[in-house]
Amino acid sequence: MDLDILVAAVAAGVLLQTAGSLQEKSLATGQQAKSQISTHAETIEVSATDGRNGNVTDFQEIIKLAPGSDAIKLNQVIFSVNTKDSTGTLRYRGINSICENNNVNGYNTYADEIIDSEVSNSVDDYTLAEDLDDDGANDYVYVYTDLGGNDDYLYFALSTAGIINVSLGIDIDGAVDTAAVNSQPITNGTDVFGYVTVNGLTGPVMINDTVEFIVEPFDDGEGYFSIIYEQTGTNWVNGNLQRGDIIRMCFESPREVTEDEEIRLNFIPKIGTSTLTNFITPDVISTQRVYLYP
Repeated sequence: MDLDILVAAVAAGVLLQTAGSLQEKSLATGQQAKSQISTHAETIEVSATDGRNGNVTDFQEIIKLAPGSDAIKLNQVIFSVNTKDSTGTLRYRGINSICENNNVNGYNTYADEIIDSEVSNSVDDYTLAEDLDDDGANDYVYVYTDLGGNDDYLYFALSTAGIINVSLGIDIDGAVDTAAVNSQPITNGTDVFGYVTVNGLTGPVMINDTVEFIVEPFDDGEGYFSIIYEQTGTNWVNGNLQRGDIIRMCFESPREVTEDEEIRLNFIPKIGTSTLTNFITPDVISTQRVYLYP
């Protein structure tokens, strides 16, 4: 009889321990599910500059944490900017970022660059708008013409990766001819930094308005957004979006945004639900600052 009581007591203890473990797991799962559902941001306002030429590229979105939401780490956020034919996928620049369009500590989105002005054989003659090796310093492009030959080159002077020459396989400075070079890689043999395409006419001058170089960065469509804290809560942590914080996100669209165009902005945290902001640009864009949402 005593043995039966002992066995029953042990069995009861096991059942209680199992029930407690299941309860803890259930609570943890419930908290995770709640966090996934409730954690998100709210959009307060979206504006852009400079609209005096009828288009905009530089945007600012003011957001705050939704009621009941857990804190969001900004370095775990993916932010997408979508037009009808292009997408920018942006990451957080970091706690020291500023609301300026630059490749060092500001915001930027890598995009194709069309070079149709004269480029000489001077190493620092033409400064690229995009930082191909993503090191925060200027990159340059210049041309080398093979006098008397049929193979001219573009030289890319990248601040970190060094000088990379791209053979065009055409005679830029020879007789007038049609140029057609498609997606030649800008590579040092280890890394690819982008691609170059040539269209237009070549002639006895080096490069002028009759020939066009299109430089496509390897990270085309990717880039960074910057953050400014407009207001901070009592438990403020730099790099987080927390209760009481209001932040201004600064970012660049993947191309010029024009009048009467649908734009979709998506703030996607690693944990939680995304915040989609959808709007159509005004029928007329003519002011320096253009208010877009709400």
